[in-house]
Amino acid sequence: MSTKESKAQTQPEPRYTKEQLVEAKRFTTSEKDILTGLLSPDKTYTLDEVAAVIKSFKERKV
Repeated sequence: MSTKESKAQTQPEPRYTKEQLVEAKRFTTSEKDILTGLLSPDKTYTLDEVAAVIKSFKERKV
């Protein structure tokens, strides 16, 4: 394994604040509404965590 590969594997995923995620162009308006209501303003999240929050919300029973 080269040093580039080992560095890539050890780098942590970037984390984003609620404000950064809500302003991101990556999410639809309805997804931004979900994030506004469910994310904590004092925590940071990875994109995988955010995707899980959105998926969980959309799949919940009404």
